[in-house]
Amino acid sequence: MKHKNIILLGGSGFVGKHLAIELAQRGYNVTLPCRRPHRLNELKVLPSITVIKANIMDQAELTSICKGHDAVFNLVGILNESGKNTFRKMHIDFVKSIVKSCQTDNIKRLLHISALGANQASGGSLYLRTKGEGENLLHTFGQNKLQVTSFQPSVIFGSDDSFINRFSGILKLSKGVFPLACPGSRFSPVFIGDTVSAMADTIDDPASFSRRYPLCGPETLTLLQIVEFIKQAQQSKCKIVGLPNTLAKLQAVILQNLPGKLFTMDNYRSLQTPSTCENGVPTCTTSFSSYIKGLPHLFSRRPTYDELRKQLNGK
Repeated sequence: MKHKNIILLGGSGFVGKHLAIELAQRGYNVTLPCRRPHRLNELKVLPSITVIKANIMDQAELTSICKGHDAVFNLVGILNESGKNTFRKMHIDFVKSIVKSCQTDNIKRLLHISALGANQASGGSLYLRTKGEGENLLHTFGQNKLQVTSFQPSVIFGSDDSFINRFSGILKLSKGVFPLACPGSRFSPVFIGDTVSAMADTIDDPASFSRRYPLCGPETLTLLQIVEFIKQAQQSKCKIVGLPNTLAKLQAVILQNLPGKLFTMDNYRSLQTPSTCENGVPTCTTSFSSYIKGLPHLFSRRPTYDELRKQLNGK
């Protein structure tokens, strides 16, 4: 095990928690910096996971906490801009900060999570373009003594995700009809367990250096099919109505100005790009349709709007 000590940046979210546990179970020592350590109390029971309070957006503090580690995972990313947290700051400027810290601390291994469809030149949304630019920056630096691997997952699902839970919550709050924007958007949903396993497998594998790995599940589904599966699992009687593009755009314009930004024009533009693997070959094996049928506990209680908004904002 060459890279024994690992730091997870942006590790307090859905993917980070699961990755921390996966790495700890494999014998790695994991450091997880965050601003609110009390929210990660469930991870502190694992002796090889250390949760520390830190502001990773501060360059000096980032360099200080990275010192002594053998590898860095960057999981930082946002779906919507909010105040000072812009796509450029989180997806590009922060990547530059990570590289600077790695160079200062002599860290040679860097792993990064991007997204399917991320493309600096042709991404259909600002989210996808900045994701692509940040990923390209890392691989450019990777040509100079920094061993970089990046991952491009489709939408990631699990019982504690913000994907299944988002639509489950909206269905519960809907009064008989759920107007769904972009119903024909295509995904190859990938299970969180498969995702973190694939990421952990590459840490000490030289063949993964300078590689970009698409991560897809075994099914390609439209957004309408995905929401229908969730509806069936929670035994909802809500009618799902797919919106045409004109009404989908109108929905985005309205919702992006409400607290929580449930849907924005940039989200709409992202949904115009298929989140599927080009060669059609799944890299992960867990089926979304089979998994969702085994989650009756997820659908037992009706959320409030405030709960849904806080969940989507990670607060």
